[in-house]
Amino acid sequence: MIVFNNAVYGDRIAKAAGTTFNQRGDVCIAREERGELWGGAIYTGYTGSSVGVHMAGFRPDWINQDLLWVCFHYPFVQLGCSKLLGQVPSSNLKALEFDLKMGFIEETRVKDVFPDGDLVVMSMKKETCRWLKLKPRSLKEPV
Repeated sequence: MIVFNNAVYGDRIAKAAGTTFNQRGDVCIAREERGELWGGAIYTGYTGSSVGVHMAGFRPDWINQDLLWVCFHYPFVQLGCSKLLGQVPSSNLKALEFDLKMGFIEETRVKDVFPDGDLVVMSMKKETCRWLKLKPRSLKEPV
């Protein structure tokens, strides 16, 4: 089941992603099954044309078609953003590989932000997002 704005899940996803969750301004979209958090995304720093995203999974099979659809439909369609941004430490090779597989590109690097490396800014533009073509299985687009 996809759940929205669960503060406990937002905090857990943020912690796993190495950031914080502010329930006053951030948005959480998560997948849970039988009351257990499987994974999800938090959205931060909405500017009107872009928003930041942090994702984390807690099981190997955490991401499914419905979660993929809603995690990209929300920023690009509901918010109307043209760009989605991710910030990843250069030492987090697993997260960088995941982002590249999802369709993000490396936009820039900020040197020496972390003790063990750089900050990598990843981005995805709406027109390159292949996940918007998905058809959710159990979710309906809001009217």
